[in-house]
Amino acid sequence: MRRGGETTHIVLFCLALAAESSLAAEFDPDKREWPFYPPGEIEVPDVGPSDWVRNGTDAFVLERLKRAGLNPAPQATRGQLIRRLTFDLIGLPPSPEEVDAFLRDNSDQAWERVVDRLLQDPRYGERWARFWLDLARYADTAGYEGDPDLPHAWRYRDYVIDAFNNDKPYDVFIREQIAGDEFEELMGATDLPETPAERVVALTFLRLAPFTEPRGDETRHELLSEITSTVGSVFLGLTVGCAKCHDHKYDGIPTKDFYRLKAFFATMSIPRPDPSDIFQIGGSLPAEFYRPGEKDWASGKRKSLEGQLARTKTHLQELRMRLEQQLGEKSGFGMQAMGPPFGDRHTFDRVRVNDGKLHWAIVNSDGLQWTFSTDGAGPGRTGGLAEPDEGDWFADIPTPEHVSLGQYNQGTGTPMQRGHMGHFAEILIYDHPLSDDERAAVAAYIDRKYQGSSDAGPDNQTRPLPDGLRFWLDAADVDADPRTPNPPDGAPIDMWIDKAGGIRLSQDNSDLQPTLKVPGLGNAPAVRFESDFLMGPAVDAAFLSDQQGALVAVFSATHSGEGYGFEVGGGGSFISTFVYTGGKGGGLDRVLADDDDASISAEDRQQYNSLTGRERIVAQHLKRLQPLAMSLRHSYGPPYEPGVPTSRVMIRGDYDDPGEAVEPGFLSCITGNQEPAKIRLDPFKRWPTRSRRMALAQWIASPQNPLTARVMVNRLWYWHFGRGIVPTPSDFGALSGGASHPQLLDWLAARLIKEKWSIKAMHRLMVTSATYRQTSLRSHGRAQEVDPDNALLWRFRRRRLEAEAVRDSVLAVSGRLNPEQFGLPIFPPLPDDIEQRVKYSNSKWDTQRGPEGRKRSIYIYQQRTLTMPFLQIFDALVCDESRPRRRHSVNPLQALAMYNGRFVNDEAGYFAQRVRDQAGSDPARQIERVFQIALSRSPSREESERMRTLIDSTESGLVQICRVVLNSNEFVHID
Repeated sequence: MRRGGETTHIVLFCLALAAESSLAAEFDPDKREWPFYPPGEIEVPDVGPSDWVRNGTDAFVLERLKRAGLNPAPQATRGQLIRRLTFDLIGLPPSPEEVDAFLRDNSDQAWERVVDRLLQDPRYGERWARFWLDLARYADTAGYEGDPDLPHAWRYRDYVIDAFNNDKPYDVFIREQIAGDEFEELMGATDLPETPAERVVALTFLRLAPFTEPRGDETRHELLSEITSTVGSVFLGLTVGCAKCHDHKYDGIPTKDFYRLKAFFATMSIPRPDPSDIFQIGGSLPAEFYRPGEKDWASGKRKSLEGQLARTKTHLQELRMRLEQQLGEKSGFGMQAMGPPFGDRHTFDRVRVNDGKLHWAIVNSDGLQWTFSTDGAGPGRTGGLAEPDEGDWFADIPTPEHVSLGQYNQGTGTPMQRGHMGHFAEILIYDHPLSDDERAAVAAYIDRKYQGSSDAGPDNQTRPLPDGLRFWLDAADVDADPRTPNPPDGAPIDMWIDKAGGIRLSQDNSDLQPTLKVPGLGNAPAVRFESDFLMGPAVDAAFLSDQQGALVAVFSATHSGEGYGFEVGGGGSFISTFVYTGGKGGGLDRVLADDDDASISAEDRQQYNSLTGRERIVAQHLKRLQPLAMSLRHSYGPPYEPGVPTSRVMIRGDYDDPGEAVEPGFLSCITGNQEPAKIRLDPFKRWPTRSRRMALAQWIASPQNPLTARVMVNRLWYWHFGRGIVPTPSDFGALSGGASHPQLLDWLAARLIKEKWSIKAMHRLMVTSATYRQTSLRSHGRAQEVDPDNALLWRFRRRRLEAEAVRDSVLAVSGRLNPEQFGLPIFPPLPDDIEQRVKYSNSKWDTQRGPEGRKRSIYIYQQRTLTMPFLQIFDALVCDESRPRRRHSVNPLQALAMYNGRFVNDEAGYFAQRVRDQAGSDPARQIERVFQIALSRSPSREESERMRTLIDSTESGLVQICRVVLNSNEFVHID
């Protein structure tokens, strides 16, 4: 079987060589078919005298119409044109004042002035960035199982908005997104130049594909293949991905070309995942905030969120205490003895201590029973969770091996979570139970040290601690040497030494080291534990010979459930302190876990769930504010990392079936050969993997590339006219059906290059044409028969607004659209709290009911497993792949969302209030203002009469009028 397989591969290889030789032999640059030759200079056709032609665009369109025996449509009304243009360039309706100013301007340059004003409007970038984000398959989550968050993806969205607003040359835009880290050429044996933060952010383009859990070589193969396919379709307008498994069925793209193109990305490396990233989607790279004022904005936002987080913790703690009181639950300091010969004994004092405040507890053992005193009161009533309390003490441990502090470890010495959350200031162990007088002495000592009060007795002498100390951890003297200064505030504690016996509790792992807080509790230092862990040997502990004694702990606690603190044990047996926060059977946590338990109200349950989720969500927002970008780098190469990998054709696209070796190269359907690309490598071979992606980016962005400029101007044409000159914007191949106006497209492509790749220049050219200014309200029987799809542009194509423009327009006319730009993703309210009903239990949706949630739709959090329903109804989808076109469906849910949906109905009320504020109480003026704001025109006589009837018939008549207008076809369509 193996020999047969080898024979098959040899035959396939020979056929491939023959095909390649044939291709090279037959290729003639002068005989390349459109669009595989550079646009060159195109003559504008001579269409004779014509008052209709305003620029070269119109000459091409008119010439084609004449050949078909057709004429262009009349110009749309000026009111229709200002509305059309404003939506086209900024995605929002014009204000009544802007409409009036244009209608009053009778100069020859009135239209051009409006075009220039809108192109300089910062909202232009928000509108046009949305189209590019569809191509870039932008999302804020990775998709697949778990749909993990991509915390820094939003910075790419802002980069794209800036690129359009600043009219970044399109060739630079291409190079930054493919090879932003390779702009600087290495001219000597120097270190790598630092990449500007903006270009680090731009490289996010390559990482925006959905990402599943890593599976080694298989995942890398799929990742690089997706990048190759996306770059080919977005920038070159070719379905390169169809050649991954076999030669392209329709276009001249052999499988070998796919892998030659893929080889440009073979040296790229994704940063290792963060240690806490259970999904392993890869890390980020440093990228300082570079936009004007962005650094200060991020700092202010961070402070605001940190304050919000602190308030959330306080409110949650207060709510939990209230609910525990309501349920009769207590929390207290306790002791546990477990393992042979103890069994499992849990006993705790029924005094609440998990409020974050200073507490101190004394546990006495007489060998028969534990008794507890908390904050000087007691002994009090205790609770138990397992076997009866028998007063076990440290001499009862069979094989003591360690002394530890901070986490549960069940007598093993290995931390097992359920750690203490809070502080320890002191732990003292005595060789006998403390008497009432001795407990009073301890109380006086603690009061003096932590509250600053005097404990002088009748003889004016301070009362000392009781005798019999066996063990003493003191945060005011962590090294047990009063001659040396204590560590500073915030210092990590890698060792805490027992002042009585010299036992050293230590920790080498910095992630498990607690920190010193000064002042921590009251006026003295304390050590802050957040599931940290210190441990030392128990062999020299004097208290191990005691059958009875006392333990004193000065502490604070903030956790819920069980949190373990001081433990002595070995061989699976141990005695440990803990703080317990619920009664037997789970207490409050059990009630909260059972939605049917009516012990607490639905309102309290909802508030508790909201607060507990808030801490996690705010922490994620803080992560988004780190100066990082979801970017990538090239591998460093030897001796730091492996060298340049050998790229191979993967037979049938399988990652584990390598075939012929290939070198990076450009598409042969464009170049006419399969020669390796010329790549300027580091002459000193210090960075051997560098410059591959830049070589590809420069080839794509070259004026000589026959596809790049054509593809981009065709996209612009599609977005302006509703149909591309090539109807499939990301496929210029055989299945596209060809161009309706190939010479026009070539002329536009040449103009883009001549205009130094200025996108705004192309907007200006297209929208100042007579072709763009035609009316859409034209019925022409012969034209319908000759050109039913309007490919020849005998009228303007009426089209529905995109989903984002519909939502933004509703907010704009109501007067409640938040104009704030850039920044973190937003989370508008969703209907029926569906954010809590998604597949994954930890919702990512941080519902914002205030102004922040009313920013433009481009800022909405793009969650791949949860599309905002209102936008989805109007055909917006969170991209799982590059999407060159939006579907424009007509379905009943759209009417239901606009007429019955809470969002539109709420905004209709605000719209009505805006009209009252501007038009007063006169119904006629109110009706006029509604139409001016929403539809950029005055109502007809019939409309006015009908609206007047409605406004007079009910108290909420004005609201109903606003609702009707928002539900009109005219509101969601561009004529």
